[in-house]
Amino acid sequence: MVITQLFRFLVCFVLTMGVNGHLKTKCSVNHKCRCKTSGTKYVEVDCSHSKLKNIPKLPRNVSSVDLSNNDIDNIPEHHFKDNDILTEINLSLNKLHTLKKEMFYGLKRVRKLDMNNNNLTKTTKDAFSYLQRLSYLDVKKNNISWSNNNVIFPQSLLTLKIDYNSSEENLPEMSHLEILDVSGSSGHCHIHTVKPDTFRSVPKIYGLDISACKVNYVHNGSFSFMRNLSTLDISFNTCLRFDGLENVTIDLPFTSIKILKFNKIHKTFQMNTKILKHHLSHLRYTNLEEMHGDSNRIQLIEDGAIQQLPSSIRKLFVSDNEFSYGQYVFDFITMQIEFVNASFLFSSRRENEREEKCERPDESCCNKFCKPIHTSDETISRFSAAWRVLPIPRKLKRVLYKDCFLRYEIPQYTVSENIVEYVDLSYNIFYSWIGPLLTFDHVQFLDLSNNICSNVSKAFFKSVPNVITLLIQNNLLGFVLPDDTEGEIMQHMPALQIVNLAENRIPSLPYIFFKFQANLKDIILAGNMMDNITFQINHMKQLSNLDLSNNRISSLDKNARGHLEEVYKMKDKFSIDISGNPLKCSCDTIEFIKWMSTTKIKIHNKHKTSCLTSQGNRESLWKPNRVFEKLQMECSSYSSLIVGTVASLIVFLFVLIWGIVYRNRWRLRYMYYMVKNKYQVQNKGNPANDSQYEYDAFISYDNNDRFFVHDKLLPCLEHKAGLKLCIHKRDFLPGNDIAGNITSAIHNSRQVVIMMSHNYLDSYWCMFEYNMAKVETIYSRNKENILFLVFLEQMSPKDLPMMVLELVQSHSYIEYPNDEFGDTVFWNKLREVLSQ
Repeated sequence: MVITQLFRFLVCFVLTMGVNGHLKTKCSVNHKCRCKTSGTKYVEVDCSHSKLKNIPKLPRNVSSVDLSNNDIDNIPEHHFKDNDILTEINLSLNKLHTLKKEMFYGLKRVRKLDMNNNNLTKTTKDAFSYLQRLSYLDVKKNNISWSNNNVIFPQSLLTLKIDYNSSEENLPEMSHLEILDVSGSSGHCHIHTVKPDTFRSVPKIYGLDISACKVNYVHNGSFSFMRNLSTLDISFNTCLRFDGLENVTIDLPFTSIKILKFNKIHKTFQMNTKILKHHLSHLRYTNLEEMHGDSNRIQLIEDGAIQQLPSSIRKLFVSDNEFSYGQYVFDFITMQIEFVNASFLFSSRRENEREEKCERPDESCCNKFCKPIHTSDETISRFSAAWRVLPIPRKLKRVLYKDCFLRYEIPQYTVSENIVEYVDLSYNIFYSWIGPLLTFDHVQFLDLSNNICSNVSKAFFKSVPNVITLLIQNNLLGFVLPDDTEGEIMQHMPALQIVNLAENRIPSLPYIFFKFQANLKDIILAGNMMDNITFQINHMKQLSNLDLSNNRISSLDKNARGHLEEVYKMKDKFSIDISGNPLKCSCDTIEFIKWMSTTKIKIHNKHKTSCLTSQGNRESLWKPNRVFEKLQMECSSYSSLIVGTVASLIVFLFVLIWGIVYRNRWRLRYMYYMVKNKYQVQNKGNPANDSQYEYDAFISYDNNDRFFVHDKLLPCLEHKAGLKLCIHKRDFLPGNDIAGNITSAIHNSRQVVIMMSHNYLDSYWCMFEYNMAKVETIYSRNKENILFLVFLEQMSPKDLPMMVLELVQSHSYIEYPNDEFGDTVFWNKLREVLSQ
């Protein structure tokens, strides 16, 4: 037996090796290190985060080694003499303090060397002379001046990441360097003023990163000699501002610039800014393809400034700004951009952010390379004209406008012709989706999640007839979707394949809600309040996943299970997730548990799925067949028949008694409250005697109609007609229960006026007043009708309950006309009736 198990283990091990293609385990280099091989003779060694103080001896077949995040303070001379195939070394985040030539002896093939975040203070000028093939070097965050030590970098070097202080050192001559990164974001950098000779030693670079370098000013001609420059990053130089950016752009027509980044070159706590035409005018002569202007507190753009951008631009990043609506928005329609990110508006402030102190150059700076600083005094104003057409650039494909916290309703708009495919409007407060936005015919991805939306019109999604992925989770659509009994909200999206309706407080969905979505593949309804599958899915031939996790499902009924099995017959890879639901394991749900144990449908997160037994214990449904067997035994006992018989008898008696009580419910309640109020009926045979009534009429109305009663009815009937009316807010006795006050008021009033409306029918207490008045008519007024109906709004017979409809058909009523002539007749008639 042991031999058999060992053999199986070896077979599985070999198969695993074949499938994975590599194995990562402890290796002979050091017990703290991990080795990875790809089936060749070369090995990659990972010794990071191992608290090493010395570099372990490496076998000759090692191709790369990661020694980062250790306590190594020295590289022994000739330590790598046998590692002539080593190509990558990572020594970052250690404690190295000195570099010497012989430390790298034998490293003929090393192409990448990372030594950032060490304590380097000393080096010989020929420290890198053995690294003849080195193409990538990162020595940021060290305490050393490479130029002052006359360090000679290899001619093969293409990428250099280095600290730089232009006031204390010069960059070494590197005529073949292609990428130079001196960014203060990842190291130490201080370049107060960029001059024409600052980067003269690297004339052929393709990429230059001087972000977060405390740049205050840029001279004309500082970049014009860089003919190959395609990527320039001057971000996070908050003292530069847009007037300083102009001196950067003036040189760019002489370069090969493709990507320009000027994120956050404006201080967080300065006034909002306006981009002027001269800030961008030089860019029109470039072939710029991508522009980043995030976090600059941009509020407006001067008319015509957008036209200064070149037609080659394809991507625009302007997130985290302060945009106001203006005429400039219409200028974007002429652009050829394919991607725009305008997210995170009004979020410029960051925690623990320090404002940079700015030092502008003095007047002596003004020469042929220096342009005076100019700040526009033009007042920033908002544009409030109504738009009839929403301008969209014709080639725009992807739009990101998320996390802007904009609280708006999405109304109906006509949009310009476009080919937009991807729209992300998540994490805003678009609380009502009316639309449609006609039209986004090419949109395939739409994200409207996290918008606290509680209303969506039946025409809204007409905007996106070809959408494939719809993300509308974490809204409040449970207030509107259950009423869409004809599936009209979703009817305009027949191509839909993925829909996320999670976290929307949806109690149920109508049966044909997805009537037009036969191509759906993934339905996510997690985190709602559904207790069953009430919607049709057996017409979805491509459905592969249905997520109903974290709802209120105790079991799935026969119809729901039947629909699931029909889907499985069409799509054998169909799966469902019902984890996190309050499933029950009882005799009532035994068929559901049986289905779980026999179905071939894949049940996701089965290990997280459990059910509650009748004894209050929780049973795991990892193996539902075991739970089913237990239930079979419990539910097949003879005692169940006796319990069922007794229960049936009790239910019969209960229903009989309940029926008798229900039939006389209003009479019983009336008698109860009359006795409770200690009222003794006097002169029962002469109810017409006015002296016995305290009020001429009791006014029964819903609180939503209080303005009509207090502002119109009371002045006309009490002040002008001299009638005494009973109003619950004014005349009910404080401290008495509501039902007692109502019964007493009706009994002490000669008539009861019902202010009928839809609000009235929806109110429990209003209908209580109505029924108490009817009981009063029958048992205390010798069946003389004391109810008088006043309709405050138009109501069809189908809206009225049977008890009200009977009164309407057998007695007169009056409707409130709400016009000048009709009002006079209405009040005269009402006074006449109540004065009789």
